[in-house]
Amino acid sequence: MRVAFTIDDLPLWPMSYPPEGYTADGIVTSIRAALREHEIHGVYAFSNAWPLDKHPEMAKILDDWVADGHHIANHTCHHIELPDVSADAFIADIDAAEDRLAPWLDKAPLKLFRHPLCHWGETPDKLARVNAHLKLRGLTPVDVTSWAYEWTWNRAYRNALDAQDDAALSFVKSSFLDFAVSQLRHDMLAAEHWFGEPVVGITLGHNVPFFADIASDYFGRLKDEGVVFTALEEALSGPMQSAVGSVVSKDFLVLQQKLAAAAGQTIPKFPEDQIAIHAKIVEMAKGQTG
Repeated sequence: MRVAFTIDDLPLWPMSYPPEGYTADGIVTSIRAALREHEIHGVYAFSNAWPLDKHPEMAKILDDWVADGHHIANHTCHHIELPDVSADAFIADIDAAEDRLAPWLDKAPLKLFRHPLCHWGETPDKLARVNAHLKLRGLTPVDVTSWAYEWTWNRAYRNALDAQDDAALSFVKSSFLDFAVSQLRHDMLAAEHWFGEPVVGITLGHNVPFFADIASDYFGRLKDEGVVFTALEEALSGPMQSAVGSVVSKDFLVLQQKLAAAAGQTIPKFPEDQIAIHAKIVEMAKGQTG
């Protein structure tokens, strides 16, 4: 399996501050170290600009990311979702991010954009207007073919940390690594079936405490399972890219699932052997919102 890893929401997880014992800079520093350890290069971080106005010192997080040979891309200024706002408001937020993040965006070899939550809007007119604006700005939209759902594991992890429950912490960590492998295989097979040929997948992580702590084990486990991490450019040159932003979708789905839903078909979100595990993690995560 050939996969391009990306990350969303630098420099700070949207509208949420790290818990005690973690900092925004520390979280990203840990992820950078894991990428360096596993020789994963040129990773695009789809970034929001809003934290920089409240915390100018967080510019260092973006500086350090780029200094490591990685890249910054546009993820809107305020992490707003297209179904929730007008086309004009969404376009203005794209442009605000272009302006505020320019010192880092300008250093990237590609000008890229990712919709928050990968939502493509709820009306054809709204989506068409945004697509036209992205083209005008020279921005290539980038979607995702596989999620590891590490944000849900993050909430379960934080509950286990708060409870000082070592057994729960061990389960959260081990279950995530098993889930991540099974989920990636499931999504890669679904994408290959949908597009009629093998594809280079696009996956991602988020700058949350759990992913910072598990990233090295995650990358190592995927490599042990035969995953080859490759440049995002390779995925964007494949058969998937022309489909990005091609259908209205306000649901939380990866690329091939959105396309299937628009065609009246369903691709299961989870592999059958992981449904119960995911449900258990959801239960363990209750009450935790960060």
